[in-house]
Amino acid sequence: MTSVDDLIKTHMPELIRLRHEIHQHPELGYEEHGTAQRIVDALAEIDDLDIRTGVAETGVVVTLGANKKAPMVALRADMDALAIQETSGLPYASCVPGKMHACGHDGHTTCLVGAVKVLAMLGDQLPGPVRFLFQPAEEGGGGGGRMCEAGVLDGVRAIFGLHGWPYLSQGELGVRTGPFLASSDRFRIVVEGQGAHAAFPHQGVDPIPIAAQIVLALQTIASRHTDPLDAVVVTVAQMHGGTADNIISARMELRGTLRSLQATTRTSAMHHIQQIAEGIATANGARADVTITKGTPVLSNNPFATQFGFETAASASLAPVDIDPVMGGEDFAFYAEQIPAAFFALGVRPPGRDAYPALHQPDYDFPDDAIAAGVALHVQLVRRFWSDAPPALTG
Repeated sequence: MTSVDDLIKTHMPELIRLRHEIHQHPELGYEEHGTAQRIVDALAEIDDLDIRTGVAETGVVVTLGANKKAPMVALRADMDALAIQETSGLPYASCVPGKMHACGHDGHTTCLVGAVKVLAMLGDQLPGPVRFLFQPAEEGGGGGGRMCEAGVLDGVRAIFGLHGWPYLSQGELGVRTGPFLASSDRFRIVVEGQGAHAAFPHQGVDPIPIAAQIVLALQTIASRHTDPLDAVVVTVAQMHGGTADNIISARMELRGTLRSLQATTRTSAMHHIQQIAEGIATANGARADVTITKGTPVLSNNPFATQFGFETAASASLAPVDIDPVMGGEDFAFYAEQIPAAFFALGVRPPGRDAYPALHQPDYDFPDDAIAAGVALHVQLVRRFWSDAPPALTG
């Protein structure tokens, strides 16, 4: 009988070509029309696939063995790129100015395409259906939430996903039970004062020093309003105001991000952002308008799904490694809110290297040598699901 490794090897040349094509033609969130078409084309010759396109605008949902009666398991990959100018110098570097796959979604998509191909060849061995989610707009566009709203989890008992992880070596799999990646929200604070000539500050209400006080005070959310054993990040990343050197502006705008690893901490921090900004502004004779835009919730891995992934790693020739939570966000969290889920960190750092370009950097590239491991993990999670997953996932 042909082994999974041999099946993967037969597909590697075409998978590498696919990843290079996707990498060369990056598309931002909800623009992934070309990427979606490449996925459909790569799967066109496979029987027993139900393929839906245009899900959540540009998503692709593929179901293998839709008529099988056993519980359904799902796998997910993201497709979108980032607004970053690539500097890798690779022969297949981005052809689109100002856009690149700096987070490795080209690799995630390719791994999932490979899993569809291999699992389709093993279709007779699979007792139940498998759903593959090719998701748009992970990078701040809420694509995971919109996929859930479109019903992609209907009938699904458990879902798994992975992310290329340059902080781990190839052959390693990062595993974390419970909160793994942080919620990611945005805030906007507009301080309204009163304009004046810069030579006569007493005739106005200067919003700039008020905004400066707010920036400093927001840091007390982490240092004085949050349990030291918890984690929260409040970062003011933008400050805008003023038009000339000799004019006191009437308005100052602050923008930033809020990250946390607990839902209660997230809610509390939102409250304190508003309370601090409004209170400082009022105390100085100004007014603060605070807008908080909810983004991605905390990604919390289900303990049963995570343990199942830990036990599955060896069959994919991966060594599981316990890793710490990360304050970055990932909208796989939307699926994890709905059904048992586990998200894993796939090591991509080449052997013998102590460092590798980080995610969201202009020289990052998901290595071709990591594709086979990603495919193998997906495949083995599915193959073992009906026989070895705990009843909490299949029952």
